[in-house]
Amino acid sequence: MIKAILFDFDGTLSNRQMNAYRMYRDFLKPYFADLNEIEFEAVLQDMLTFDCNGTTETRHRMIPFLNKYGDLLPEDFNEKFIEFSKMNMYRFAVLKDETIDVLEKLKGKYKLCILSNGYSYSQHNKIKQVQIEDYFDVILVSGDLSCKKPEAEIFEYAAKQLGVKCEECLMIGDVFSSDILGAIRAGVTPVWILEDTERPSMAYHGYRIEKLDQIFEILEKENG
Repeated sequence: MIKAILFDFDGTLSNRQMNAYRMYRDFLKPYFADLNEIEFEAVLQDMLTFDCNGTTETRHRMIPFLNKYGDLLPEDFNEKFIEFSKMNMYRFAVLKDETIDVLEKLKGKYKLCILSNGYSYSQHNKIKQVQIEDYFDVILVSGDLSCKKPEAEIFEYAAKQLGVKCEECLMIGDVFSSDILGAIRAGVTPVWILEDTERPSMAYHGYRIEKLDQIFEILEKENG
């Protein structure tokens, strides 16, 4: 029986693409001020592609961007962006449209936890920015701990903090290599939230959803 739900934050509760887009637009605009609106939009769309939805380190995701646009940028661009991203990305955080409604319906019926990888400063401030702390019994950020997803230890720690067993938890996340792999390692039921319905997987046969509100069908199935 499911008693607790663990949520990834970026790309699960939040609209990570919009968060990144707004941040890149704010930071890059001064560097590309000579471009017209549609030319600058092309730069932003390239950056979102290179961003890889935040699944690679900031320094690494800037390499292909610099390979393409580096001639237009100063030598210290990468260092400035890394610092800007670390300290300011939270300011642009935005929730998915259905997040609040889903949390309202779950609150009080299940133990709820945010389980997020990332810098402590950035992740905690993103959560504060979108004002959802009160919905959760536990909020865990890997930057505060000695482990991170997909290590089983962080899922086991979350379950312990919630007062439940791992097999009594669902983990909802969008990144297979951290959220889904880690949940499986810990014996937590994984739910892969993925808007790309054509993403293939020959090994994974668990739950897949496109939107958060589909979780209620899974809970009904799991709890009968």
